[in-house]
Amino acid sequence: MNIEILDNLIAEGETFTQTISFVPAGHNVIRTYSVYTTPDKEKYQNWQSSVLRFVKTYHSSDLEEVKEVSKKLSPENHRKMMGILKAIKLLPNEPEKSNETKGSNNINITNTQSVSQQLTLNIFLDSIKDEITGKDFKTLKEIMKDYEKEPEKTKSKIIEKIKGFGGDVLSNIVANILTNPTIYSGLF
Repeated sequence: MNIEILDNLIAEGETFTQTISFVPAGHNVIRTYSVYTTPDKEKYQNWQSSVLRFVKTYHSSDLEEVKEVSKKLSPENHRKMMGILKAIKLLPNEPEKSNETKGSNNINITNTQSVSQQLTLNIFLDSIKDEITGKDFKTLKEIMKDYEKEPEKTKSKIIEKIKGFGGDVLSNIVANILTNPTIYSGLF
């Protein structure tokens, strides 16, 4: 998989995140659905096509979901598409296909818990990355390398490092996590 292309798609998608806006219905018009637009529709459509092509080529297991969310422009569908791209970046290997036995009785078991856990992890990591510098994030990753060898020592180092960020940074990280649409909708 070409990680550089994926990074570019994610970066370009981030630029569209704030540009998608609601189109109010005209005078004396009643809509039973919401309409959204973006200032440069052609550029957005080109980006969507590139995402579809990338997913089809490198991560076909997500193709149907990407096709579905790309049918209608909305902030929610855009967030879903961005979530898929970020999940592919975090877990680049395709899921293993189940071995189906020949016969009339097949049982397929799907583990959605790992996907949910991965999305939660992505939200958590993105919230941290939004509030600290790249250097501080790399320092946290370096400290975590020793976790399996010395869990207690590593934990105390992490706590000290996080305390060093200050209360405002920690408050912002927690607020980012709680106000993430995925987490927020799960609270209610």
